[in-house]
Amino acid sequence: MSSGRKTVNTVILVICLTIASKFFGFFREVFIAERFGATPATDAYFVALKITAIVFMSVGSAITTTMIPIVVKYLSRGEKDKAFAFANKIFTILMAGALVIVSLGIALSPYYARYIAIGFEGKQLSLTVSLIRIMFPILACVFITYIFVSILQSFGQFSITSIISIPYNFVLIIYLLLFSDKYGIMGLGVVTLIGWIAQFLIQLPYLLKKDFKIKLNFDFKDKDVKSFFKLIWPILLATAVYNVNTLVDSSLASTLSKGKVSALNYAYIIYTAISTTTIYGISTVLFPRFAENISLKDFNNLKKEITSTIKGLIYILLPMTVGLIILRTPIIEVAFRRGAFDERAVEMTRIALAFYSVGMIGFGLQEVFNKGFFALGDTKTPMKMGIFSVIINIVLNFMLIRVMDLGGLALATSIATICNGVLLFTALTRKIGKFDSTGIMKQFIKVAVSASIMAFVVIYSYKGLETIIDAGSLINKGIILAGSVLFGIVSYAALTMLFKVEETKYVIDNYIINLCKR
Repeated sequence: MSSGRKTVNTVILVICLTIASKFFGFFREVFIAERFGATPATDAYFVALKITAIVFMSVGSAITTTMIPIVVKYLSRGEKDKAFAFANKIFTILMAGALVIVSLGIALSPYYARYIAIGFEGKQLSLTVSLIRIMFPILACVFITYIFVSILQSFGQFSITSIISIPYNFVLIIYLLLFSDKYGIMGLGVVTLIGWIAQFLIQLPYLLKKDFKIKLNFDFKDKDVKSFFKLIWPILLATAVYNVNTLVDSSLASTLSKGKVSALNYAYIIYTAISTTTIYGISTVLFPRFAENISLKDFNNLKKEITSTIKGLIYILLPMTVGLIILRTPIIEVAFRRGAFDERAVEMTRIALAFYSVGMIGFGLQEVFNKGFFALGDTKTPMKMGIFSVIINIVLNFMLIRVMDLGGLALATSIATICNGVLLFTALTRKIGKFDSTGIMKQFIKVAVSASIMAFVVIYSYKGLETIIDAGSLINKGIILAGSVLFGIVSYAALTMLFKVEETKYVIDNYIINLCKR
């Protein structure tokens, strides 16, 4: 099997496994919406979640981005013992740091919470502080989880690292089904922490198979440890951009009417569940390949791979953006419209989802270009661009919230993300030379025309199915939604084949035809 074919197959495998994980995540959010709706209590939970787990996820991404090249360097030399020794040094230092940070985070939570949840007061603010205290130890879980992920992905073990969120989601779903009525939103905070513990425990058997054992080792003088901590800070600032932007959104949403923090979060969940499945699946697999090209000083091949990745993202994300905007209301209704999640919650969520969706391609490009810079050993450029993106988001938030309310917060994040993607592309072009801009533009035009025509197919197929099927029940709504999505996929495939888009031909030749032969 060729290297390119193997890479594509790995990407598809990772995406499929991520979809399976997102499937469980989807049901988790469905049950949260059903049990708690969009209320002051869920507003408090989601703000506490963003202050802790969601912001900490940026640390996890920075750990993997920084660790993998160093671990791979040793493994490529056959020096597995040195790779494990380095990993244990990082584990020891980060655990010591986590003990200090978690203690301070819990102790100081009443002071900083009021400046983040600026619209909360009284019981709602107290509830937020309590939930932050419960969930702040997630930081230590993030450290452990992503150190383990870094080791396994360095060995090419992408399957297990793609499904680590399944035990997390499973634990939360069990709680929501059986115990949420008794223990409420506080219990959800406790179970969120337990779910994070499950994420690193599931990886232990796979690490043991690779002969990795945890051994505490404080060695600040090791050159690779120094290199790790020198690189991780700018990488952290660069990768935290999107999460910081959403935290700013939630902070300002807390000043609006009750339930809008939750609505913003539900919209963000749907948007990221759809977008990150593809984006992270592609970038996770391609990052080691970028690093390999750079180690061989093969910059021409690096540019070809990045160009191919950009075309692939356009091919996948543009129709997804169009479809998500068109079908946002039925998606939200099928996903959340039951129990405590009422019509008001649907309306608020659909507004935020429409404007979050606008930034999907920018989000994808930002992720790929960041990985390109990190592979080059340049962490300062993404950091600078990321800080600039946060400034743009904050300025636009204050401007747009006045005229667009909740939608303005989501739109500001999308604009900031697109700006970051464009700036990173410009900077990367200056660093390694021009990409195939003509090919990228042709791809964009072909895909944009195909997606535009697909939009009409989706709209009219949805309306047509509504006249045939009674949309009164949840099952029937789901059937209508699935049917219109299927019509959209078929029409998009046919149109891109007509316009000779290479990705469609590749999928049909290598997967659809082979599947039919079986």
